[in-house]
Amino acid sequence: MNEEKKDFALSRKSKGGLMRLWNAFRYTCAGFRAAFRHEHACRQEIFLFVPLAVVVCLLPVDVFSKALLLLPMPLILGFEMLNSAVEAVVDDISLDYRELAKRAKDFGSAAVFCAMLVGVLVWVAVIHKNVVAGNFDAWAAALRGFFAK
Repeated sequence: MNEEKKDFALSRKSKGGLMRLWNAFRYTCAGFRAAFRHEHACRQEIFLFVPLAVVVCLLPVDVFSKALLLLPMPLILGFEMLNSAVEAVVDDISLDYRELAKRAKDFGSAAVFCAMLVGVLVWVAVIHKNVVAGNFDAWAAALRGFFAK
């Protein structure tokens, strides 16, 4: 890299301090806004995760189980945003079909799927543990009574 490019790159780098933290927060907010505005999959996940988070908070389970149920949600959303970032960079470079570009997009999609699979496995394990422990007995009785009417 020649000196002029190196100096320009260094001039654009963060210098630290509170301003760096503030700028990082602003960039994060801009990333969430862009994901919500431009990425259909991110909107779908947010519209699914918000009610699921409310349900988790109402479940008659211990705090550790609630934390385990909530944990996959931001991770899946984060993987989705990374996938969207890969797709945006690939599309910005060229919209022409290129095998390596397709592979990069496919890797991103597979990563999101893996995160979702982990989320499903965690939910199944936590709910199974709590059903076996009888934590949902009161809910089951209430539902039976509701449908019996």
